Amino acid sequence: MTASHDSAAPARARRLGPADLPLTVPLIDGETVFSFTARTAAANGFDAARLLKALRVGRTVVPAGLRPQETDLRLTSAALERLAHLVGRTIDELRQVLPAVRPDRLLDGEDARIAIGSWPRVPGRTPLPACPLCMEDSAWLEADGRRWTPCPCGRRWMAGDDGGYLVDTTALPELGRALRDHRALFDRLGYAGDALVADAHQVALWWWVNRQVAHRQWREREDALGLARHRRRAAPVVVYPEAVRLAEAMDRWEQQRAGRRADPQAWLALVGRRLDAPAISGGGREAEPLWHWLALHPFPASGSERWAQLPELHHHPRHRAVFAANSCLRWTYGRPLTTVEELCPYCGGDAATCLWAPADDCPARLGVDGAGR
Repeated sequence: MTASHDSAAPARARRLGPADLPLTVPLIDGETVFSFTARTAAANGFDAARLLKALRVGRTVVPAGLRPQETDLRLTSAALERLAHLVGRTIDELRQVLPAVRPDRLLDGEDARIAIGSWPRVPGRTPLPACPLCMEDSAWLEADGRRWTPCPCGRRWMAGDDGGYLVDTTALPELGRALRDHRALFDRLGYAGDALVADAHQVALWWWVNRQVAHRQWREREDALGLARHRRRAAPVVVYPEAVRLAEAMDRWEQQRAGRRADPQAWLALVGRRLDAPAISGGGREAEPLWHWLALHPFPASGSERWAQLPELHHHPRHRAVFAANSCLRWTYGRPLTTVEELCPYCGGDAATCLWAPADDCPARLGVDGAGR
């Protein structure tokens, strides 16, 4: 009688099994684990909460209506095994694409447990909406330090700011050419090339905020993208071509700096010519962010040890993609760029990490805590 009663129980009263999830969804590199489970549940006609309940033991409350762009999900090793079994994937397959299920990110414990939280609402932590053209609509990617990035297909930019948004760049083919040149730097210099683009992008955003250099051209691009009412959102996208050109000039300076006759003023003049901005070499404020960069890159950087010669502020990227490297220039777009927001309690604002605001990787803080990144 008991077996008969169980088999006739309504679907909502029993735990999901592999037979309830016959439809698989494509694996997307960098996806958040909750986004993956939510897509899988939706494809099979379930609410994500029901699938989450099948991943753990006990009576942990799983709220309905969770949203991938807001929800951070962590699993124990046993919960990961359950997920892989339910969706018909191997653990290795999931680990290759879902950063949150790699061994160093799993929860401790022997039991199948999950932890549901919210992504910190700080720049570079909130997920990015995946490109619907070459990935899948409704998927969300882990930011892993990125606030924005061009999609590999070159037709969309993905941004995590303001709850996440996409920019259709079809109207501006120069953005696709900039992505091609960015990749060429990456191919030639490795992560060092990506770090130079990250630095150059920071400089270009400084110029955008202060209406310097190519501001009129950037406004025209904003209009072409249909973002005249959201220019702040458009800025990271529209400055990209100039940022890549500046990164190429930065590469040239790093290679030439070993020479005794290397002249920073001559290099600034070269940058001014390349960007059609003579004020850069004329003593104007346009050169200010570049002087910061020159101070942080005091040594030549070329050859096979290129990455090792860059400032430690860049850190080693955790994934292989453009905009994976951190910039060594730590002002934050969207906040005051030329003022100190808050004094670091560890170094007093003296460390290069903390010139504008306290940073997690402040050397004095790491020394006090006795731990590094």
